[in-house]
Amino acid sequence: MPGAGHRHASVTRSGFRFRLNRPGAPSQSRDRRYWLRLAVFFLAALTLALVAIPTFLGFLFMTGLLYAPCHSGNLTPAIYDYAWEDVTIQARTGGEFRGYFIPGPTAATILMPPPFNAGREARLRQAEMLHRHGYSVLTFESRPCAGLGPHSLGQAEVAEVADALDYLLGRQDVDPERIGVYGFSSAGATAVMAAARLPALRAVVAEGGYGDFAEETLGPSPDRGLAALFQYLFNRAARLAYRLVTGLDINNLSPKDVIGDIEPRPILLIYGSREVSMIGARSQLAAAGEQTTLWIVEGAGHGNYLDIAPSEYEARIVGFFDKALK
Repeated sequence: MPGAGHRHASVTRSGFRFRLNRPGAPSQSRDRRYWLRLAVFFLAALTLALVAIPTFLGFLFMTGLLYAPCHSGNLTPAIYDYAWEDVTIQARTGGEFRGYFIPGPTAATILMPPPFNAGREARLRQAEMLHRHGYSVLTFESRPCAGLGPHSLGQAEVAEVADALDYLLGRQDVDPERIGVYGFSSAGATAVMAAARLPALRAVVAEGGYGDFAEETLGPSPDRGLAALFQYLFNRAARLAYRLVTGLDINNLSPKDVIGDIEPRPILLIYGSREVSMIGARSQLAAAGEQTTLWIVEGAGHGNYLDIAPSEYEARIVGFFDKALK
């Protein structure tokens, strides 16, 4: 008989020799190791997904904004019955960008930066309104349309406003003491940030812009849980993407931080009651001086102020610039 320590027995049947395994641990141990490895792999994949997905989406969100292609049409001021000039402006950062200069009967001039990735024709309807009331107007194209690089959501665009201002100051038919700036959306934010740096801009109309881009668009993370982790990683990736693409700090996309520097020059903020950037309107108004007013267009969304309240819109903007510049 085999000794007590033997684990196997041999049995001969019909000439064949079989080795019988004693039921026991080896097979069960292999099963446990398999399931343990599978669990570790699953947890690692889940952890990687929880990190990679919001990080990827944050990069995708921001780069999609910054690299938005030029959105430009074929309109020119020729659709209106007045004289205009096709102009080219030198950019201090290198290169050049195109604009339309529409001379008016007076030397008071309104500079109109382009919203986001638009062309120089984007605000011709508003330019025509100003021209009818005696103003000269300069519109120009966005960075993507000019090939000057990706959009920066309003920060680097301050340099183009400065370039356009230099162009106006070099014209004999422009009064350097009567130049205003008028921007919508991201260009509304640019108008405020530019006026804070450029004292020659004597009056500001800013429509529908953010008060602080990072605070309002990325926002704080939830307090706890997977949603908090997702939002945190998304925000960090978006901030990093902005830095990598533009070389700038996203925290400086904050008109509310600089709007107080424009005082005592007047500012008119215009927002629709239905647009999401109302928080930016109120934060800027709270940070500004006594020369800043806010008009909320009831029933308007982002950018359709002229359609919702055409008469009041025209009266308010023209009246504002008349008081400030004429």
